[in-house]
Amino acid sequence: MLAYILRRLLLMIPTTIGVSLVIFSLYHIAPGDPALIAVGSQSDADLGAASDNESQIDKFRREHGLDRNIAIQFLDYIGPINLSADGHPWFSSPRSERTVEEREVPGAEGQTIVEGRPSPIEHLYETEAEERSTLDGLVKTLVDAPTPEAADEASAALVAFAGEAPGQRDKALARIFQGLFEQRLGGPNQEPAIRRVSDCLTAVVGAAPELSPELSERDGARHEVRRWFAWYYTEGGGDRTTNSGEKPYGGLLAFDLGEEMQSGQSVREEILKRLKVTVPLSLVAVILSYIIALPLGIASVRRQGTALDGGLTIVLFVLYSIPTFWAGLMLVLIFGKTGTDLLPILGLHDKDADPANTFAYAWDTVLHCILPVLTLTYGSLAYLSRQMRAGMLDVIRQDYIRTAKAKGLSDDRVVYRHALRNSMIPVLTLLASILPILIGGSVIVEFIFDIPGMGKYAYEGLLRRDFSIVMATTIFVGVMTQLGILLSDIAYSLVDPRIRLH
Repeated sequence: MLAYILRRLLLMIPTTIGVSLVIFSLYHIAPGDPALIAVGSQSDADLGAASDNESQIDKFRREHGLDRNIAIQFLDYIGPINLSADGHPWFSSPRSERTVEEREVPGAEGQTIVEGRPSPIEHLYETEAEERSTLDGLVKTLVDAPTPEAADEASAALVAFAGEAPGQRDKALARIFQGLFEQRLGGPNQEPAIRRVSDCLTAVVGAAPELSPELSERDGARHEVRRWFAWYYTEGGGDRTTNSGEKPYGGLLAFDLGEEMQSGQSVREEILKRLKVTVPLSLVAVILSYIIALPLGIASVRRQGTALDGGLTIVLFVLYSIPTFWAGLMLVLIFGKTGTDLLPILGLHDKDADPANTFAYAWDTVLHCILPVLTLTYGSLAYLSRQMRAGMLDVIRQDYIRTAKAKGLSDDRVVYRHALRNSMIPVLTLLASILPILIGGSVIVEFIFDIPGMGKYAYEGLLRRDFSIVMATTIFVGVMTQLGILLSDIAYSLVDPRIRLH
C-alpha cells in the first residue's frame, strides 16, 4: 500500500506539469490582453490614441515577462530555475524596450537608416562595487569634461579598462552608453559631450556607425546617439542582460506560484489565506453530504416501491435540478433582511464582531456559514443518495445476499453487514470529483455570499486576466482531482478486501 501511494504521488508531478501546459496554452490563445486590461485600455483604438498607455503597456509586459518567447515563459513558470531578470546568472533576459526602427532619409525616396531608441543601461550584475565606482567616475569626467586633459585621461582609462578582457569591455560599454543616454536630447550644450563619448566608444569598439548627413543636419547630435544605440542593440549585446542571480530558483517545481500582476502580492500566501476559508466550508459540506445521503439511499432501497421511496425520489430530483446560483439567491432573499432576517448573508463575520470574545466570535462565524454550507451541500446530497440507492439495489440482487437471507439473517444484518460495504464502491468513486468541485466550484457560492475564498479568488483573477492567479487556482483544482482519485482508490481497498492496490 505504501509503495503504491508513493508511486502515485510521484506520478502526480508529470501529470501536474501536463495540466500546467494545457492551462498555459489555453490562457495564451484566449482573447484579451492582460496588459491592456491592467492599464485600463479596452481596445487597440484606445491604445493608438494614448501614447502614455502604450509606454505603460510595454512596461507591464516587460515586468511580467510577457514580451518573451512563449516556450521560455512556460519553462520559467514550471521552474525550478528562474529565467527572469532576477533569476539564475546562467541565463540572460531580453530587453524589449531596447528596440531599433527604420527611418526614411529626407530627400532620398526609398532610402532608410536604422536608429535605436535610447534607454537606460544598468551596470551588468557581475560588475563589482569597486569597478562600478571607477566606471561611474570616469564616465562622469568624460561627459562633464572639467578640462580637456581630464576628459582625454578618462577616455584613455575607459579604453584601457575595456581592453583588459571581453567581460571588462561589456562592463565598460554598459556604463558608457548610460552616459550617452543622459545626453540623448542632443541639445547645443550637449553636443560636445556626445562627441567625446562617441570618440571613446569608437576607440573601445574599433569602429563607428555610419551617419546620414541628411538626418544629422535635421536632428543634430540626436541622430548620432540613436545610431550608436542601434549598434548596441544589434551588435553590442545591449538587447539582452545577464540575469542578476538574486533569485536563482523559482517556479512551480520550487513551490513558487509567482506574484499577482497588478498588486504584486504573493499568490502562494494569498491562496493559503483563502484556503483557510474554503477548505473548512467544503469539508463540512462533503461530510454532511455523505452523512445525510447514505442513510437516505439505504432507506430508499429498504422501502423500495413505497410512498417513502417515491417521495424521496421526487424531493432529491427536485434538489438536484435546482441551479446553485438560484438556490443561493433564494436563500439570501428568504433569510436575509429582505425576508425573515434570521441569518447573516454576507461575509464570515459581522463588521462589529470582536475576535477577543472567542465564543461570540465563533458563534458569529457559524451563523454566517450556515447558508453557504447549505448551498454547497444540497446538490451533492441529491446525487450521492441516488448513487447509493443504485449501488445498493445492484448488490442486494447478488447471490450471496439471497444466501444470507435464506440463512435467516435479519434485514438489518443483511443490509448493514453484507450489502453496505460493497454498495459503497460507486459512492466512493464520486469522492474523486466531489472534492475538487467543492474547492474550485465554490465560485458561485463565495460570490453570492461575499466569502473571500478560493472560488472568489479564481473568479477575480479570471476577470483581470491575471496569469499567476489563473494558473495557480486551476492547477490547484487539478491537484485536488488527482488527490481525490487517490483517496478513492485507497478507500476501495478498505471497503472491499478483494481489491488490492499494486
